[in-house]
Amino acid sequence: MQACQVFSDQDEIAARLEQLSLEREPLREAINQAHLQRVRLTPNHPSIFPGLEMWGWLVGAVRDQLRPLGWVAHEQSNYPLTVHSALNLAIAVASGDSYVGNLLGMPSSRSRKGKNTVDAVERNCQFDMFDDLLPDPEELPESGPHETWILLHHTDTVKKEIRIELSRPSGMGKGGKINFWSERIMLGTLALDDDFFEVTSPGGPDIDIEIRRKSS
Repeated sequence: MQACQVFSDQDEIAARLEQLSLEREPLREAINQAHLQRVRLTPNHPSIFPGLEMWGWLVGAVRDQLRPLGWVAHEQSNYPLTVHSALNLAIAVASGDSYVGNLLGMPSSRSRKGKNTVDAVERNCQFDMFDDLLPDPEELPESGPHETWILLHHTDTVKKEIRIELSRPSGMGKGGKINFWSERIMLGTLALDDDFFEVTSPGGPDIDIEIRRKSS
């Protein structure tokens, strides 16, 4: 498995994001908007609900913020993505462990992922294996296989901050969590100025809905 390339220098971050038709601030603003929705909740809400609330609002905010940059909403087998068709890129969102945004450790997704994420990671690995044979991005046909990135976030209630990175998954562990990455783009932190109670992350958010014909 190839080594992970980490972008932490501000100029290098901006240059790499530009290659992906992205900018730092819209991604950070999407996290901020989702968090503002989450803090409306109270400890009386179900313990898994804040995670679901954050996830749902974050998916929408990413789509809103990135639309001026050529990104659009895309649903694939009930798996919500934001895609750039011309570059065949896709972004999913997920919460991660305490190593998100940490240069000294390798982060892991916080929850077990489903089939859609597994398939996305496998496609990334295929891109890596045959990278020398792929045409340049501008020569790729639209609506081809997407290379998937994940907007990772971790809420640290002790340090009162949200750490953020945009990372490209390249492997998964036995527990069904993503714990290998080929690239990590550090997007900094957001300070938490409000009171925030500890939350339990949902078991998703890969939502696979099985539809069966009703028996007569």
